[in-house]
Amino acid sequence: MFKLDDKEYDETKLNKEGKFAYAQLQVLATKKNYILSDLNNIEILVNHYSSVLKEELPKEEKEKKEQKIDNK
Repeated sequence: MFKLDDKEYDETKLNKEGKFAYAQLQVLATKKNYILSDLNNIEILVNHYSSVLKEELPKEEKEKKEQKIDNK
């Protein structure tokens, strides 16, 4: 059983084309979830490495940055 437009259907009653479309949608949903998970992991890594880079900036660059923040 699957749900489409708030209605439930039995996939075993689909014709060949319907079964193919249903299978493709399942594959695409899996890929979408994988991509969203990958994007989330990328965002976490971007934040992490941005923090590391900020910590590794030369002291004068850090001071300039802090001054800009204080002046806002």
